[in-house]
Amino acid sequence: MWTVKGLRTNGYGIVSRNLLSLQRRNFANDKTERVMAIRREDINVWERRSPIAPSHVAELVQKGIKILVQPSTRRAYTMDEYERAGAVITEDLSPASLIIGVKSVPIDLLIPDKTYAFFSHTIKAQEANMPLLDAMLEKNIRVVDYEKMVDSKGHRVCAFGKFAGVGGMINILHGLGLRLLALGHHTPFMVHTSLDPVVYGSNSQLQEQQSAKLAIYELGEDIKAGKLPAHFGPLSFVFSGSGNVSQGAQEMFQELPHIYVEPHELRKAIQSTDHRKVIGTVVSREDYLVPKAGGPFNAEEYDAYPDRYRSTFAEKIAPHMSVLVNGTYWAPNVPRLSHLRRCEKPSKDNAQGSLEFMTECTTIEYPFQLYNIKSGTSQIGMAGEGVLICSIDNLPAQLPREATDYFGKLLLPWLPEMIDSHATDSFEGQQHLSDTIRNSIITSNGSLTANFPIHS
Repeated sequence: MWTVKGLRTNGYGIVSRNLLSLQRRNFANDKTERVMAIRREDINVWERRSPIAPSHVAELVQKGIKILVQPSTRRAYTMDEYERAGAVITEDLSPASLIIGVKSVPIDLLIPDKTYAFFSHTIKAQEANMPLLDAMLEKNIRVVDYEKMVDSKGHRVCAFGKFAGVGGMINILHGLGLRLLALGHHTPFMVHTSLDPVVYGSNSQLQEQQSAKLAIYELGEDIKAGKLPAHFGPLSFVFSGSGNVSQGAQEMFQELPHIYVEPHELRKAIQSTDHRKVIGTVVSREDYLVPKAGGPFNAEEYDAYPDRYRSTFAEKIAPHMSVLVNGTYWAPNVPRLSHLRRCEKPSKDNAQGSLEFMTECTTIEYPFQLYNIKSGTSQIGMAGEGVLICSIDNLPAQLPREATDYFGKLLLPWLPEMIDSHATDSFEGQQHLSDTIRNSIITSNGSLTANFPIHS
């Protein structure tokens, strides 16, 4: 316990003594009072997002819902802003029927017999999170997993994906400048230090995305002026997938002088001598997946039997790209985009996902790794042989206020029915739940629900 000029911190942020003395108020804890809590994010020191913003709290309070907010001075939105919106700042979240967060909850902080909503990172059988899943079952916790919240067409209704793409693109442009410098080339990517994600993410009072866009535009002006080495030719950016991550990354990419080409045109396009623009291409699954038995790609067959297909990405796409921005969905039964011995280009991805050499996540503090495919080793730093990797698993945390606003707006309409879904009630009896919420509940009444996929 640290004391600093009349303030003290418990490891989660500096909290005033006066505030702590008021935290354990008595709240009604019955089902007639609708109470929701926003928990403190404590998964890592860089997590400054919240699932909803103060403006969303104000809307819920107007509907008669009591909002508890666990104290934290790490959030991009301050406790004072939440309190002015009508929330009660308190350490004690036990009166709430629903506790919401962004990232997973430490096992010892799970409150039994509660409904939680967060990204559990368990539905793909992620081994590291199986103890959390066991604890949620043991403590009779009902879990609404944001990743499972989809509409009637199977599209996700609550996601930070756009900001993962935005943050990832900013990171990789910054990393590209560092990597090229380590290889002996000064480029405009090094000039614009505002692309440093620690710098652009440090002032939460600014519109972070707009500030980054301006920096990328200025970078683009230097590229347009011919300040990239001429012998580079045009750098090529491959965007895999067309979802929120890819769209967010392309939104930033389009601030550069660019042209788009079809994937099959990429090989010819990079032979151009015009180094005053960059090349982009969007790769869909039909561009690189082929049946193992031969023949053309068939979407219906692939959706039903993905194991019947293999990836040709390493042969058809990878040799012609400078940067890969990977927004492809991946599950254990889905062919990987590329395998260890087949890819030798810079990339961005999530750990143990569609790129086999992605075995761990990097962090906001240390965003880059250099992976040597020949030796199978990784190092922090830019010098040496290998693939430059940025695989931060909480990229939207670098744009915390905008990401909170965006996600909270999507989540807000679903919260009232989630608040009324008490963990101690039978899951089968939850007639008030929409299909979107019902199908996103992965644990209830001490058991996995039918919504939790079983992996062989």
